[in-house]
Amino acid sequence: MKTPILQTQRLVLRPIELADAPRIQILFDDWEVVKWLAAAIPWPYPADGAETFLQHTLSEIDNGDRYVWAITELDDPTSKLIGIIDLFPKNPDDNRGFWLGSEFHRQGYMSEAVVAVNDFAFDVLGLEYLLLNNAEPNLGSHRLKEKSGAEVVEVRDDVPFICGRFRSVQWKLTREAWHRNRHNFLK
Repeated sequence: MKTPILQTQRLVLRPIELADAPRIQILFDDWEVVKWLAAAIPWPYPADGAETFLQHTLSEIDNGDRYVWAITELDDPTSKLIGIIDLFPKNPDDNRGFWLGSEFHRQGYMSEAVVAVNDFAFDVLGLEYLLLNNAEPNLGSHRLKEKSGAEVVEVRDDVPFICGRFRSVQWKLTREAWHRNRHNFLK
């Protein structure tokens, strides 16, 4: 199945495309965006980082291993990317990741995107659960998982993130827990 277009009250989640590279390159050159991401991402971000990322990611999408959405504002006729959310249904350790441009933080956009992608994962793909990870100090990501009804299943010490080595928390969100707690995102 190809990455579908998903819509929320204020957002359109559309499939990413190679044309998004310049916008990703601009947004990713921001410490507040990247600091809690995996250390496997090069930092400082290289000049061709976004294009390299998209070429690799688009091949994973074509293979059916990944769904990746550009998060865009519904009222933006240019459909300009403000962040990314992805779903890795076949990854045995981590099924969803996301980031948002810092100027769009604390406006509830990621909560809306999470609802759309979780609904897709559970109600369209029929997944039984999602495994989700975050650096322990990343409180925003932590709160989203708690609010969704996810439960901590493992804490790993000394995991490398761009901003340093921290404990990593793995959560499990079941379809049932999501359906019980989805209303927490609609307030």
